[in-house]
Amino acid sequence: MPFDWVARNLLVSLFLPPANVLVLAGVALVVWRRWPRIGRGLAFVAALALWIQAMPWVGHQLSRPLEVGAPVDLKALDAARQVAGSAATLPQAVVILGGGAGFGAPEYGRENNMDLSEATLARLRYGAFLARRAQLPVLVSGGSPSGQMAEGPLMAQVLADEFGVPVRWVEGQSLNTAQNATFSARMLSNVGVSRVYLVTSAWHMRRALDQFERAGLTVIPAPCCHVTTLAPDAVAGWWPTIEGLSTTRSAMREWMALSVGH
Repeated sequence: MPFDWVARNLLVSLFLPPANVLVLAGVALVVWRRWPRIGRGLAFVAALALWIQAMPWVGHQLSRPLEVGAPVDLKALDAARQVAGSAATLPQAVVILGGGAGFGAPEYGRENNMDLSEATLARLRYGAFLARRAQLPVLVSGGSPSGQMAEGPLMAQVLADEFGVPVRWVEGQSLNTAQNATFSARMLSNVGVSRVYLVTSAWHMRRALDQFERAGLTVIPAPCCHVTTLAPDAVAGWWPTIEGLSTTRSAMREWMALSVGH
């Protein structure tokens, strides 16, 4: 793995749960003997921060402002496709963005036992559905920040093998959302495509939409994987859960990425 990628991710993780809580707890432990009152105060703050960040309600509140664009109106899409001359205004392709990949799936027989993350698989599922409904070609975009197998080729393989949807363009060099947009727009403009459906997780759409429009494409947001409603066992969202902590972490990371324009 590239050293700069590892270092950058380690630095970012220090400000995200649960590492930010562990760092605070570690500082409390260090100062406890010399300044007991300060140590106890920091320990209390660490425990409170863990509770708050693990509350589903907090994760949802952080995620919702990130979700831009309404789901594609399928009835309106079907009706528009029946209108003569509509091809000049409708999207010309479906672009699906990767959301991570990992190891540990030897059952598929892929290189390095690679498999796509749940987020990427959810995006592929919706992208495949939309491409069939709109009868449009597909571009997948996702590189390999870790230096392992790029997401793009793996996404194309899964779409073809498991969803029965062929992929016309594969972008596998990008390392962030800005590069997703730049490299994808370059590939599409070379073949005269300027209007696209953009498929990604709803919490990622705000950043992705901005980058793809900056790259010169006319974008129709096609978000999926919206933050779900609160589970009935979450005590109205105030009781901490692992899922709540994960949602908060994803939202905080996305806000950080927005702040630096990646």
